[in-house]
Amino acid sequence: MNEQNIDKVSHVASLIIGNMQERLSAAEQQELEAWLQEDEENTLLFRELMDVEKLSYDLNELNSYDHNQAFEKLTHKILLNEVTGKRVYFRIWWYMVAAVLVLVAGGIAYFSFNKAEKPAAPVSAVIAQKKAPGLQPDTKKAVLILADGSTVPLSEMNNGSIARQGNVIIQKNENGQLQYKLSGATANTTGSNTLRTPRGGEYQLILDDGTKIWLNSASSLQFPVHFNSDDRRVVLTGEAYFEVESSVIPHSGGRKRSFTVHVDNMVVQALGTSFNISAYKEDDRSQTTVVEGLVKVNRNNKSNLLSPGKKLIAQDSTVTVEDADVKQEIAWKHGEFVFRNTSLRMVMNELARWYDMDVTYDKGVPSLHFSGEVQRESDIRSVLHMLEYTGGVTFTINKRLITVHPGKK
Repeated sequence: MNEQNIDKVSHVASLIIGNMQERLSAAEQQELEAWLQEDEENTLLFRELMDVEKLSYDLNELNSYDHNQAFEKLTHKILLNEVTGKRVYFRIWWYMVAAVLVLVAGGIAYFSFNKAEKPAAPVSAVIAQKKAPGLQPDTKKAVLILADGSTVPLSEMNNGSIARQGNVIIQKNENGQLQYKLSGATANTTGSNTLRTPRGGEYQLILDDGTKIWLNSASSLQFPVHFNSDDRRVVLTGEAYFEVESSVIPHSGGRKRSFTVHVDNMVVQALGTSFNISAYKEDDRSQTTVVEGLVKVNRNNKSNLLSPGKKLIAQDSTVTVEDADVKQEIAWKHGEFVFRNTSLRMVMNELARWYDMDVTYDKGVPSLHFSGEVQRESDIRSVLHMLEYTGGVTFTINKRLITVHPGKK
């Protein structure tokens, strides 16, 4: 098949996909109608492709192959949309959209352009989107600020010992994590350190008590080099996930030391538990989500006890406790964006932090909500292109500025 025919396949396939989404313009609808009238087989193919049951079967057949490898550069897990009023809902996973494109384009290629040749097997045309260069974040980046004010750019450091403070050795282990270790039975060390991640960076920290902390982009954590008191206290800005190591107070009869996070006018207290805190200023709210154990949140002299699967949202003077979509709340820790009916501004805030970009909005941008999943290692242009499938918004990039425009009416 020559390049001109491949282009036509791609265009007709996009028209059929647009028809499935009910987002074709009048001119595009006329194009599709003209193609249908060109040949009776075009109409038969169109009807077959619009057969939901058969399409589902074909997708299942295609899924039996290694689609992650076949569509790695094309697909990311985000959903296509259906616009209802001002809210956007999604129908099918993005990799399935890629599969639909393959099925549609392959069918068109076979029926429309290969009739004379009559090949022994159907010819499929894979419509692939090339990955745009640049703009993919280099993730493991952070600066460590020591007690004396000196700074250590961790991404520039080799694995091994970085510094020593009292009886505590600070090292970058073989997994690239920052780890604090006692060099003796006790530590005569006071003072605190700060770990700070830039936009587009993240880092993992293991405190001297064994507590593991994942620090998201544009965040900072202040913590003691060694926990000398019965109450382990850290100070957070931004977002972090905590796996708190249980610790017993010596000579207390088994009483456990608490672990508290001071963040956004709140005190989050935990005893041997896993939880996530997100408190970015630009989001105008903070969220504490419990994965395991129990967490007590104190704010404005009021306490709330959270069990696993619950989250507390603090915004202005209000505090609400809701069921949490834990997968969504900690997706960043696993290298994903997961959106569940998430507002456009919240989506763009998260993308801006991760890709180290700024966002501006044209007048008339609708109030949209999105649901979907995509790998954080994806190129920003690919992510924005997926969001544009809603038809509600379009994007332009100028250097490090993303501009959001209203989509087609």
